[in-house]
Amino acid sequence: MQNETVSELFRRIAQRYDRMNRLMTFGLDRQWRSAAVRKLRPLKPKTLLDLAAGTGDFAQAASKLLPSLKQIYLVDITPEMLKLALSKKPSIPDLEWHFIVADAQALPFPESFFDAIVVGYGLRNFSDRTRALCEIYRVLRPGGMALILETGIPRNLIWRFLFWGYFRFYVPLLGALIAKDKKAYVYLSTSTAAFPHREEFLYLCKEVGFVDLSYTEFLGGVSILYKLRKL
Repeated sequence: MQNETVSELFRRIAQRYDRMNRLMTFGLDRQWRSAAVRKLRPLKPKTLLDLAAGTGDFAQAASKLLPSLKQIYLVDITPEMLKLALSKKPSIPDLEWHFIVADAQALPFPESFFDAIVVGYGLRNFSDRTRALCEIYRVLRPGGMALILETGIPRNLIWRFLFWGYFRFYVPLLGALIAKDKKAYVYLSTSTAAFPHREEFLYLCKEVGFVDLSYTEFLGGVSILYKLRKL
């Protein structure tokens, strides 16, 4: 899907995006983001990029769990989403939030600018994933860490069958009732099916230059956290 189309899709559902996330995941999406952020604690990052930041859930979790942070940059292609993120900015002295509307495939930052980068359920929406990964690699400092949280597909056949039934039928119905946009939540399942998961995605990251590649599965693989490091 082209970036303009993705932006329009998220513009339509922005006001109901958080409510849909809580309903679809039974509130687990917040726990998964927090689990991801905790992996950054040993790094003690001062600068963090929340890419495809949406309504700021990742930035909010990082603000609470990473006392070392001084600056968080929230970058998204959809300004309506970033406007909603503003309400989640905590009152923490010496912590700055910066909001930037930009394309993940052409980031407006110099090389090695960030100590850490997080992407929450956004990479599968980029039209050129390799280019986006190259940009993530470029703006991450040597020794820095990138964490990418994405929807996954369970390996277990029974769980996969149940998951796809839920994802392909119940979620679009929920989208029609709550977000008033069934099409947006049909896209969620089709984009997940088209995304390269687990070792296939790590291979793509390795080709870009990342090292120490690993992933952690949540809830049997319905959500997967990828951990990448730059030498």
